[in-house]
Amino acid sequence: MRRLGALAASVAGFGIAAVLAWSPATAQAAGADTTFTAIPPVTTGTVNLMAVSARSASDAWAVGVDYLNANTVIATLAEHWNGSTWQVTPTPSPTGNADVLNGVANVSPTDAWAVGYSQTSTGTTTALLEQWNGTRWTRVPGGTSATSSSETLNAVVAVSATDVWAVGEHFDSAAGGFVGLIEHFNGTAWSIVPNPDSYTSNGIQHSIPSCNAVVANSASDVWAASNSGVQTAVIEHWNGSAWSVVPTPPLAVLNGQDVNTVAVDSLAATSAHDVWAVGGTTGFGRHAPHNQLVEHWDGTAWSLVPAPAGTTTPQGLSSVAALSPTDAWALGFQPGTAVPAFQHWDGTAWSYVAVPSVSGVVTELSAAPAATLFALGNTQAFLSTDG
Repeated sequence: MRRLGALAASVAGFGIAAVLAWSPATAQAAGADTTFTAIPPVTTGTVNLMAVSARSASDAWAVGVDYLNANTVIATLAEHWNGSTWQVTPTPSPTGNADVLNGVANVSPTDAWAVGYSQTSTGTTTALLEQWNGTRWTRVPGGTSATSSSETLNAVVAVSATDVWAVGEHFDSAAGGFVGLIEHFNGTAWSIVPNPDSYTSNGIQHSIPSCNAVVANSASDVWAASNSGVQTAVIEHWNGSAWSVVPTPPLAVLNGQDVNTVAVDSLAATSAHDVWAVGGTTGFGRHAPHNQLVEHWDGTAWSLVPAPAGTTTPQGLSSVAALSPTDAWALGFQPGTAVPAFQHWDGTAWSYVAVPSVSGVVTELSAAPAATLFALGNTQAFLSTDG
């Protein structure tokens, strides 16, 4: 879940949003250098870009928040990339207090979705869904349920214009607490779709308090994940008729360290037989150890994939993007720093790709056809058109 405290801390620490273009033609092997071209920032205020979705090298949306009025008001923010410049487009901020966009799905030049939440000054939270029609962004009502309240949406993915999924969390009085929220758009309206509110780890049943990542291969092959697992990654699958929890490897120990909680922060897929889940694990104690997590679905089962060896292995991965079964990228931070750590999958193993020109925060990845890769953060971003 992405709430106000984390956003405020992030903005205070890293300031404005800037953009760079990355041409990784010289960065095909681990440790290779890269060439960068700077693009001036779109805005010069305290903004925080939370997600990016690309259709091509000349069509991408980025969304997040803009801190206004001496940081007392948080407003929605959307920026569009046309291949040469970014342009801020007006977006509704219904409450005028705290309106946040966490995820975006770029469907076509005349169709895009952004999701997040709105919070009034009294603390009432509701899901926020906005649609781009080629001219402007408008707010669209979300799904409703007699037992649902305090809804937040964290991510969105589109199979088509009439098949869109959004995930997050809500308070469900029937479940007696906060559980994962999954909504679906059928081309006409959004509705809340039932999904499992619990899973079993080591013989103990646990609740699923949130969903924060989603990816789709087809109308009958959609994945969602939670960042709140206990000694196992919590991943759900839609088969065209129902959601179910899919078993993942038990994680009592990882890299020789005891594991307490497991977070999946991002999903990516190129086919029904090639799905990636990345995030991190946290151990026990006051100074609990952290390890990055990479798991892969081969069409039959989820399995752990080793991290690259070395002292710069991130203590968690924030995002993953896949261009093909032999070309995937993951992003984290070098231990104890805010310096991005890029990793590349070549079909056999993950390896580091050195990006010495990177000096700011980069947290999100998005892949598009024709070997296009976007990487985005508060202070800068990259565009690759060479895979």
